[in-house]
Amino acid sequence: MDVTSGKKEGSNLFQIAMEARAQGRTVFRRLMARAIAGALLAAATVVAADPPIIPVTVCEITADLAAHEGKEIAVLGRYSFRRDGRWIGEEICDPAAKTPPMLWLTEDSSAGPKPPGDFELDVPSLNKKFASLVRRSSLGKFRFGNPEYDRWAVVYGRIVARKGDAARKAPADLLFRGNGVVIFLTTEQ
Repeated sequence: MDVTSGKKEGSNLFQIAMEARAQGRTVFRRLMARAIAGALLAAATVVAADPPIIPVTVCEITADLAAHEGKEIAVLGRYSFRRDGRWIGEEICDPAAKTPPMLWLTEDSSAGPKPPGDFELDVPSLNKKFASLVRRSSLGKFRFGNPEYDRWAVVYGRIVARKGDAARKAPADLLFRGNGVVIFLTTEQ
């Protein structure tokens, strides 16, 4: 169409070509927008991955129980199993603890916290804290039974402070989901 006279010129071929070109740009823009959105989603997924979990020793927890109450954490210590129950603890804390350095293990497959989907421990922190733990505590030596009564472990769970007489035996419970969140460690290379 001639803008000045308002008459149609020649054929519609030019107009059809221009419309196709505009549609091509629109399709290209849509494809680019989708590609960029996909890249941003992939980047967000990578960024959203949980960082490795830094284990906390029993002594660190008992030194400031209020700060750890209700939190889901990985606890490093000596896992002990006896006739009257299971606990994770240490022999000595530095500085000395006011309460026994022990957390009673309470297993609950429904109320115990689930570990993150990409559960990973921070290895440098674990190695450093484990070396210190082994210097401060030792595994029990038994003339009878199984040497697995005492083992080094990391247990993932939630800290629940004890009240009343129960707090004399251990200041808190570590509520955990089951054996799937107990990682046994060894000093062997």
